[in-house]
Amino acid sequence: MDADNNLSRKNFWIIVINSTAAFVISYLLVFYLNHFSIIFTAGMFEHNISFDYSQINYHVAPSDWTSDSVKVIYGSGPLLVFITGLLSVLAYSSLSEETEKIKILLLWLSLNAFNFVFSGIIIGIIFKIRIAHLFIWMYLNDSQLLMMAMLGFFGIMIIALLLSKKIAFSANTYFNKLDENNYPFFIMSQIIVPFIAGAIIIVIYFMPQLQITETYIWIGLAIILIISAYRISKLDPVYFDEDTKSIDMYWPIIIISIALLIVLRFALHNEILINWTE
Repeated sequence: MDADNNLSRKNFWIIVINSTAAFVISYLLVFYLNHFSIIFTAGMFEHNISFDYSQINYHVAPSDWTSDSVKVIYGSGPLLVFITGLLSVLAYSSLSEETEKIKILLLWLSLNAFNFVFSGIIIGIIFKIRIAHLFIWMYLNDSQLLMMAMLGFFGIMIIALLLSKKIAFSANTYFNKLDENNYPFFIMSQIIVPFIAGAIIIVIYFMPQLQITETYIWIGLAIILIISAYRISKLDPVYFDEDTKSIDMYWPIIIISIALLIVLRFALHNEILINWTE
């Protein structure tokens, strides 16, 4: 297919839909990995809980909380999410020269995982939620909490610097090269519009119980993508293989994303109580 023909309005929206579906799946995987990590680690300390699609409530007397339980319950989720981000980057790197569309899912999974951890640190400290409880039980003073927030900020910046080229090389899924002619088309259809659309879909999914984290976590990811987009724009032209590229709907990932949104929202609509002490 001729490169100029690739840059059509139809192809733009096909790429947007494919990438948005990958974004939605990746965020739901990250969110519920953290969600169910908290649920099952609470069982290790026989802390009764109830949960639904967006939040977890603890039925625990204040005196029953211990330093170990707080550290494990609030620390295990971010740790698992961070490991997931690392594994996603490694998997994506192994497929960097391939044109399989599944690698777009791995790219978004790594971006959402790292942002969930580092933005979560900042949001948690500001609003005294989630991982902030771990820091509070570590008896960190205000200066140390500020340092942890700075760690979250620098983590966001480092991820933007490290993953910008990987984002650029995802263009080989649809294009034979990435240069000044197709860069705006690529960055908008593959990254910027799917980010905006995906964030809106996730926010709607969590309504009317939208939590603080899901309200502000997009700021960190926006910073990562803006920095990455700028760095990619300064790259020399990148040439991939000369194979004929086809731009078409990736139905498996689209169907899975829709199914996850519907199934999870309805299956977890009513609060579920888990009595670990029984």
